[in-house]
Amino acid sequence: MPSNTYPIIAREGWLPAGLLILLLVIAVYLHGITVTLITAALLLVFLFLVRDPIQDVPSSPLAIVSPVHGRIVADNEVEDDWIKRPARQLILQMSPFDIYSLRSPIEGKVVNQWTRKPDGQHSNRLFAFRVRGDEGDEVVVVIHLNMLTAALFRFYVHSGERLGHGQRCGFLYLGGRIEVLLPLNCRLRVRPGERIASGSGVLANLVHKNGASVIQDGQTAGS
Repeated sequence: MPSNTYPIIAREGWLPAGLLILLLVIAVYLHGITVTLITAALLLVFLFLVRDPIQDVPSSPLAIVSPVHGRIVADNEVEDDWIKRPARQLILQMSPFDIYSLRSPIEGKVVNQWTRKPDGQHSNRLFAFRVRGDEGDEVVVVIHLNMLTAALFRFYVHSGERLGHGQRCGFLYLGGRIEVLLPLNCRLRVRPGERIASGSGVLANLVHKNGASVIQDGQTAGS
């Protein structure tokens, strides 16, 4: 299972960063100022791309947090064909400059993982995982992968393992398109066009049979 603590620079970037540092040392001793500056600039850009800052996960257990950094581009009611239920679909678009870490939207067990190859409906390979909370709430995260991002994508959790709320569970180099399929009765906290941070940004709040949906610490919806 992934750890709850992470370095500021993602471990996935350590090896290429080390190679760039080695090239920078070689450039300093064997090449001129131009090559040295170019190598240093490449190193700084790469370190920016693989940054992995600490995220302040909300304390509310009913908050569904965003699995990625990105922009909300769509909000739809759909038929979730992964687990055969009506669902609220939020589509997030990451840019190549967003933080690449993937996080769990809720606390719970990873029940299923799926991989689908491109077909007539989808031009990219799809990877999806389903997290079930302790009270039966289920969230499905679907990741659209092109040829390059599919080769670099990492998911570190096996089915049956447990994830914490907002816990880091994967790494998506260069970003991509993400679908988050939520229970139909959840209360949305975002609108299309908004940007949101992974792990700390709240997409929606779960609603249980008593109607309570925690918005802030100590508050319920409508209070």
